[in-house]
Amino acid sequence: MLLSNSTKALTAVIVLSVVLFFSFLGGTSVFQVAEARNAECAREMLERNDWIVPTFNGELRTDKPVLEYYGMMLAYKVGGTNEASARFFSALCGVLLVLATFLIVKRHIDLKAAWWSALALLSSLHAIVQFRLATPDPYLILFHTLSIYFFFEGWHSRRWKWYAGMYISLGLAILAKGPVGLALPALSAFIFLLLTKSLDWKNIVALKPWWGLLIILLVSSPWYIAVHIKTGGAWTHEFFFDHNLDRFSKGIGRHNGPFILSIAFILAGMLPLSIWFVSAFKNAWGSRKENKLIVLALVSLTVVAVFYALSKSKLINYTAPSYPFFAIILGTYFSKVIRKEVKRTSIKPELIVFTVFAIAIPVGIYFFTKNTDPLYSITWVAWLFVVVPIGAVAALWLNKKSVEKSLYAVVATFMLTSFIFFAVPFQAMDNQSPVVKFKADIESFDNIVAYKTFDNAFAFYAKDRITVFKELDELEDYLKDHEDVLIISRDKDLSYMDSIPNITCLQKGHDLFSSRSSGIYKIK
Repeated sequence: MLLSNSTKALTAVIVLSVVLFFSFLGGTSVFQVAEARNAECAREMLERNDWIVPTFNGELRTDKPVLEYYGMMLAYKVGGTNEASARFFSALCGVLLVLATFLIVKRHIDLKAAWWSALALLSSLHAIVQFRLATPDPYLILFHTLSIYFFFEGWHSRRWKWYAGMYISLGLAILAKGPVGLALPALSAFIFLLLTKSLDWKNIVALKPWWGLLIILLVSSPWYIAVHIKTGGAWTHEFFFDHNLDRFSKGIGRHNGPFILSIAFILAGMLPLSIWFVSAFKNAWGSRKENKLIVLALVSLTVVAVFYALSKSKLINYTAPSYPFFAIILGTYFSKVIRKEVKRTSIKPELIVFTVFAIAIPVGIYFFTKNTDPLYSITWVAWLFVVVPIGAVAALWLNKKSVEKSLYAVVATFMLTSFIFFAVPFQAMDNQSPVVKFKADIESFDNIVAYKTFDNAFAFYAKDRITVFKELDELEDYLKDHEDVLIISRDKDLSYMDSIPNITCLQKGHDLFSSRSSGIYKIK
């Protein structure tokens, strides 16, 4: 069943990638906090024609560098200011990542390993989700990965054009998310050179690090210098100290966890094929002497896992740069299992685990929606995930005839599940959110203010700055002088809004995946 023809395999990888990353891309609102802030920040920059200073709701935004905003601004210019445009370049990063992984594995291992490495990425629901969000992570993951792939090509061929590509990618990774875009790939390359006994003067000269540093600076530093000057150093200080050093050393909010959590994130993120991680890593370790790309994959994955294990802040998207390298390890292993080039070719024990896991998915989704406000009215979406246990049973049955067909059933099940998820359940969940329910009202008012705080997504749909009043007397004074005003508020209990004179509630609703509710009000 393998597409033995290289051109056909490449075409299939591109088609599958485009379908999974781009289908229904604008089908949901930017209800997620990071998406809302990023999408609105880019909209404000474009509205001001300001390509230097990022702002959210009119105030300086120091969370992330500018690359993602540039992508969104370009997409807004072509496709309009909407959800699909905000996510367009994220999805494109996903397509390019899968394609690059396929090509490097095909070049240095073989076609079958390349095919299964691509399928490992495309069957990962979290990888698909990650590259469908208006966040900086897709940009970071792509350029982090490309910098390492280019490094390997340069090391293997001794041709500096590949190293030039590496330095350009490192500069773009720094523009995507800051110092981590340079630190982790550079550490991976350094450890690889040590392990392969290549860290000598000859290889250092071949790298031409003096030219490399110049390229990195030419790509990344102009914007950093410009934003430092235009904000009087405020952006620089907050980004490097608050959003980098403090996140690593102190953590943020409730995003803490034990050392092992980063490893758990990687395994969960690369489901379903990560179920075979023990056998895959044993095979990779055994293959380390015969293929140096496997060594680089092991090193690059480990660097990401250990770095974020040491970090006080732990989020599943932080460890996503490890996915392409994990995919190479998995893809190489499955290609050998199919060809019976490993001692153990039975995949049945893991298939049984997969089947138990698969049965739990629709059951878990049913109880989750039933007991989660405001999703209790759409418990029916659980039925759409019955495809997962059906696929698992099919994989078990096919395993009696062919290991390869069984594995195809596993990856096809999850790719189909991803497609279904974005086609129906995700949109159904989004439709229950106040962001969608209030959208018409938000867009119909020219003057929108907030009391205490508000869901950040409303700023994107208001398409103007929302003035926030922290004190009730300030809000009341403002309302006395204005008539056509929409007031937004957000809290666990919105009963305090009932005591404000001369306003009436238009709508109230529980926010998605939050303990708080949002309400919109107008003057009577």
